[in-house]
Amino acid sequence: MFLKRIIRLIAALTLSSILLSTGGFGQTRKHDVSLQAGFLSIDQLSDMFTDILTVVISIGAFTKEDMEHTGVPFLTYHYSANSRFGFGAAFGGYASSGILQTGGIDAGTFKERSYVGAVELDYHWLMREGFQLYSGAGFGIRFRRGIYRTTETDTLNRFLPAFHVNAIGVRLGRKVGFFAELGAGYKGVFSAGVNAQF
Repeated sequence: MFLKRIIRLIAALTLSSILLSTGGFGQTRKHDVSLQAGFLSIDQLSDMFTDILTVVISIGAFTKEDMEHTGVPFLTYHYSANSRFGFGAAFGGYASSGILQTGGIDAGTFKERSYVGAVELDYHWLMREGFQLYSGAGFGIRFRRGIYRTTETDTLNRFLPAFHVNAIGVRLGRKVGFFAELGAGYKGVFSAGVNAQF
């Protein structure tokens, strides 16, 4: 029992020293441009796991059923003065569609399209030649345009807050590389793409 605790402590300290080391940067970056595609943004997840989703439009309240979601594409630019910290912006969007029901009876259809603009920060824990490990966060605004067709057609536009936390990202490559990220928010739970640093 005591030996297991010591081994865990040594492993945690070793991993921390590797991840948090300031020396040994094998690659630098000033401009960082990414094109990525993710899936399951935070509001798509809430649509999937909330039992009753109500849409209130001028002719009444409806629930959403049989929802389909698109992927979550984003274009991101970050500027870095010291390679470790980056600051920039991200733009992207996604769509959802499905059936509107009232009282368990199909009453129409809906299509919602969301556009996101956000500012972001990133921190590179590890930068080696051909390998990078990083985390980040962003916040911004989501514009959602919904078209709801029942006996009439209603359009509902809303501005909503948007956020994203990138728990961990891994990049492989030199000037141009491929990356994958795990997080939660407007870019989705998992995303991957291509990145250029110069």
